[in-house]
Amino acid sequence: MKMDFLKDFASKFKSEPSDVVGLDISADCMNAVRMRKTDTQTSVLAVDSLPLPETLSGNIEDIDPLILPPRLRAKYVSLALDGEDGIIKLLSFPGQFNEESESKIMESMGIENPNDYRISYKVITEGHANTESKVLVTAVPADKAQRAINLFPVGLPAPFSLELSIMATMTAFAQGPGTQFADTSVGIINFSSAICSFALFNKNSLALIRKFDSGLNSVLDKVQESLGVDRETALGIITDGAFDISQAVNDVLDPILKQMAVSRDFVERRENCHVSTIYIAGGIVVSRDAIDTIRSALGVDIEVWNPMENLTIDPAAVISEEHTKQSWRFSGALGACLATLEEA
Repeated sequence: MKMDFLKDFASKFKSEPSDVVGLDISADCMNAVRMRKTDTQTSVLAVDSLPLPETLSGNIEDIDPLILPPRLRAKYVSLALDGEDGIIKLLSFPGQFNEESESKIMESMGIENPNDYRISYKVITEGHANTESKVLVTAVPADKAQRAINLFPVGLPAPFSLELSIMATMTAFAQGPGTQFADTSVGIINFSSAICSFALFNKNSLALIRKFDSGLNSVLDKVQESLGVDRETALGIITDGAFDISQAVNDVLDPILKQMAVSRDFVERRENCHVSTIYIAGGIVVSRDAIDTIRSALGVDIEVWNPMENLTIDPAAVISEEHTKQSWRFSGALGACLATLEEA
């Protein structure tokens, strides 16, 4: 009894995270967002893209500490990792989620060597006698997680959390456009370089999440092949819309969009809901042909999501024009920040 009192007393003086930098580590760069929370508001202090440290891909023991620019040096760092080799599953268990259900998580994940992963779960919906419990489970390769943590061995910023970039992006979306659909259903499609994720929310609760091993790079590869151009030219073609690349886009996206449509229909029947709007994010938003293809295949309103929209930007923050135009690059870093500050 006395010990419980001491724990409660000590918790009143525990420093809660109010100054954090979200660092989204992908295969080609690191995107960062620094945010600060006060009693009156939460604001963005800095946004930037950084090169990957050369030692990050070497021996895990030889990774050099990452020295962030002064504008990004917060008290804490929340890490988001690309999900190319991560695992995400939304599992259902009959009745209330308990120790017996927990023991079945690993079996349901189908991971041969659990010790090779860092695994965590969150109960999304608590079931009862006649209903199911929904549990979101994520797994990150332990080696990749340790490499990211080793970037910050001592001092500040101190590592606070680590998650997959897909889930961090879902947090940013749920706290952004997702709040407008508290009583209805909405979807989000996010394209990173190597993968695509698809999530559906019904009444603010995650109803489905899927990951596809095809992203913006697949579209670029197809455009290069179809038009016989180099990578830089292919990216320019996608961006300016001067060429009709609808066939190339359709070849890549059609198999994915068919699976998304089936998943959407399944959720609508199971949840007795209707998804009328789906947001898209990531590098694919620069292609009008891609947006038209997605709209035609899914038959719903398509909205382009700007993750920095409606955020409070600190007057002293310096955000380049390039980063403002490519705000979709920072959804993972932003979500990592928001998830941390939400705990404060």
